[in-house]
Amino acid sequence: MPGPFQDERQHIIVQSAVRALHDRLPEMSDQLVLRLQEAEGPDGRRTFGSPAFRKSARSGLRSVLEAIATRGLKRPDISFAQRIGRRSAESGLPLETVLRTYRLAGGLLWEHLADVVTERYPDDLAVLVTGARRTLTMIEQLSDSITESYHQTWRDMRKAEVETALEALDDLLDGHEDHTDRVRSVGGLLGLPEHGRYVVVAASARTEPAPPDEVAGTRLIWRSRPGTLLGVALLDAIGMDRLAADLRPLIRKPAGIGLPVDRLADLGRARWLADLARSVAAAEDCGAEGGEPVGTGPEPGTRPLRANRLVRLDEHLPAALVAAQPELARHLRDTVVGPLLDLDRGERESLMRTAAAWLDCHGSTARAAQRLFCHRNTVLGRLRRIQRLTGRRLDHPREATELVLALEAVKIFQAPGAIPERGTDGH
Repeated sequence: MPGPFQDERQHIIVQSAVRALHDRLPEMSDQLVLRLQEAEGPDGRRTFGSPAFRKSARSGLRSVLEAIATRGLKRPDISFAQRIGRRSAESGLPLETVLRTYRLAGGLLWEHLADVVTERYPDDLAVLVTGARRTLTMIEQLSDSITESYHQTWRDMRKAEVETALEALDDLLDGHEDHTDRVRSVGGLLGLPEHGRYVVVAASARTEPAPPDEVAGTRLIWRSRPGTLLGVALLDAIGMDRLAADLRPLIRKPAGIGLPVDRLADLGRARWLADLARSVAAAEDCGAEGGEPVGTGPEPGTRPLRANRLVRLDEHLPAALVAAQPELARHLRDTVVGPLLDLDRGERESLMRTAAAWLDCHGSTARAAQRLFCHRNTVLGRLRRIQRLTGRRLDHPREATELVLALEAVKIFQAPGAIPERGTDGH
């Protein structure tokens, strides 16, 4: 609050003038409304012409008069200004309009204060100098209070709106049906267009360090699920190749990137595809650490699975097909490689490691032998035993395909929690 008037007489004069102005409050309120309507044009007549605004204007003028009369010991005008700032933000009234209202109100109060002092105390016009300074300072303080309250309310509202939008995004990721208007609202608040190429990344919730919020200029919106982090990316600036390449060095636990979808409303399907990719990553990671047959050799065309913690679904479609149909995959595994799985652990792992190495080496017995550190005849012998046990010929394309998918099923089912559940709506 600005400093007090210089002497007691000045204070008495101001108190007397304030009492007189209280009687003029209805008149001043009407004048303020007219000035605001003139300043704002047609919109101002609608905004400031209501009885509710006139009542509010009268209350605001009264609070300022009370603050002037008490030498600043009470500041009802500050709390009133804070309420105005909050309500204006909530109603969407521009801040500049609110501040202009207070400037016009301050000028109006000063005019009426000068009229009363000039009429009643013509010999004490010096009090107007102090009064003018005090009035200007008060308006500045009130403007600061309004601005701070307005911005804080806007931030709170924005935060609440974003949280609501993120909850709706969660619903989309969970495959729940949603109305078009809500999808548009989510897109508008989060900067996600209704139509666009979206992809979901599924990673472990225990990923350390935390996945990045931006990759190559593309934002990733991460949402948490039990044991899982889901990242939503809009592929407008980069493609899948760049996204995967930049994410891969940052992922330390098995994670997956699904296939793109073309609508925000299809995030449920994109999430399920990402879960499939993560299930494949978990299966291959489990195989790499557990000694099961995986490609870890340096030969061209093989995949260093231990380092490949981030799996792209479009690069592992056979495994994805198996993971997508767990019931059929289980049947395929038991039917094709069941006899092999019934062997003792040592022989089972030896044969499965040989099969995987031979497949990773594109059917080259010599390269498979190099990878397994054994003679090619040993590899041939093991392959013949696999064919006898499974009843599938490796030189027969359809039977070889069944064997490949069955081996993928073995890896999928040996990884804890590797098979993702489909939503009730098919996502």
